[in-house]
Amino acid sequence: MTFRIPVLCAAIVLATAAPASARDLVTIDAPSVNVNEATANYNADNTDRRLRANVLLPEGYDADRDYPVLFLLHGAGDAYTSWALPEKGAIAETAEDLDAIIVMPEGATAFYTDWFNGGRRSDPAWETYYLEELIPLVERRFSVRAGRRWHAIAGLSMGGFGATYLASRLPGYFGNVGAFSGALDIQDPGVVGLFSSQDPSYEDYWGAPDGAYATGHNPARLTDNLRASRVYVTTGDGTPEPGQPASPGALTAGAALEAGVKRLSDTYVAAARASGVDVTYSPEHGVHDWPYWRRDVHELMAWGPFAEVPEAPEAWTYETVATRGDMWGLHFAFSAPPDAVATFRRQGAQLAGDGAGEVTVVNAQGCGFIARLPFDRALPPAACAASLGVPGQRMRVSVRPRAVPRGRSVRLRVRVTVRRGGRVTPVRRALVKVGGTRARTGRSGRAVLRRTFAGRPGTRTVFSTRPGLAKAKGRVRVLAARR
Repeated sequence: MTFRIPVLCAAIVLATAAPASARDLVTIDAPSVNVNEATANYNADNTDRRLRANVLLPEGYDADRDYPVLFLLHGAGDAYTSWALPEKGAIAETAEDLDAIIVMPEGATAFYTDWFNGGRRSDPAWETYYLEELIPLVERRFSVRAGRRWHAIAGLSMGGFGATYLASRLPGYFGNVGAFSGALDIQDPGVVGLFSSQDPSYEDYWGAPDGAYATGHNPARLTDNLRASRVYVTTGDGTPEPGQPASPGALTAGAALEAGVKRLSDTYVAAARASGVDVTYSPEHGVHDWPYWRRDVHELMAWGPFAEVPEAPEAWTYETVATRGDMWGLHFAFSAPPDAVATFRRQGAQLAGDGAGEVTVVNAQGCGFIARLPFDRALPPAACAASLGVPGQRMRVSVRPRAVPRGRSVRLRVRVTVRRGGRVTPVRRALVKVGGTRARTGRSGRAVLRRTFAGRPGTRTVFSTRPGLAKAKGRVRVLAARR
């Protein structure tokens, strides 16, 4: 029998600019430079054989209002369509009262990992796709509310692995995390054994089971990264609930698989509690099957996927085997892929790093240092002139509304951000201006400009400048006045 742990997914982009009249489900294309769309190992449900995502918009979606976002990841036997199907996820019913954008992306059978592939760490690079392409696209195209409290990620089986792993990669973005029947300890001997007859193999995904790359992708070994997050874990015990209908094979193979998954969940929850994570664990009767995952979504809604979490703690631990990424607003980039798990610890204004290799650490203003691990040194100050050039330091400017009538006083809402390692960071004190009208952004990166646009219809440019960052611009269309 082929082993399939439902996988994580991700893919996204595009939003509806006009308000929706009801809770609309839209399908969007989400191509990638990190994942070859033509050769991805899709599951049978993806009849398109393309990188796409389903996005469930809140009722009455209004692009001029900001909403929480939930990334909901599917399993290895499923596709981006699965969560919305009535016979599977039935998300319109299970999350009926959630006033949030729900993103359900394609993940193939990719394990949300930049595949090890003999050390290449690519071909495909799915986690880079999610963190550096997908999330920024969602942030640009949809009206997503700022703040890690309002960003949640959850998934079933392999999607549970993906949710906990990606949240550990980007804890400064995701504040609330959910895992249903998740593969939460990929170094468990049972998981390694199940992959022994698979193609792709365990080594294709993560290298040697006891190696640094596997350890650096194992949610059960990265729980220190989630000390400031809330985590919800639920799993069945392999025993069906009396009277619960089941899919063919669920009472045999699905029961055995779920019993093993419970062991992985037990291990993960014990590690999370030892790390001081705010984790809620809800083991119940159940097998590896959709009726139980629909129940799990109902319970996640009751738990609260957007509850309050600390926004920017000044003490944290961050463990990683990634070559580059974002840890709580600090961009890091190793000069060569690390061959051991690196550990960074912040305590107030000090940052220490343990491991090996040379790393560049830069803050949102482009100030930082280059150090060889281990090190212990002061963080760069928040108010500074950029000292290091790092890709991603160009600001992004979004303007709402995107079109305004000529000759009428309008209120432009401008947001200025920078992106690094998949995290969108507001830019404070940026000067934004259009014509002779100007303002400064606040803590959320937002400013308001009130202006009357005269002259011919056409495009006007909104400029943004900030010391240490590259100049950027957004655009607004001026429409002819109606007669």
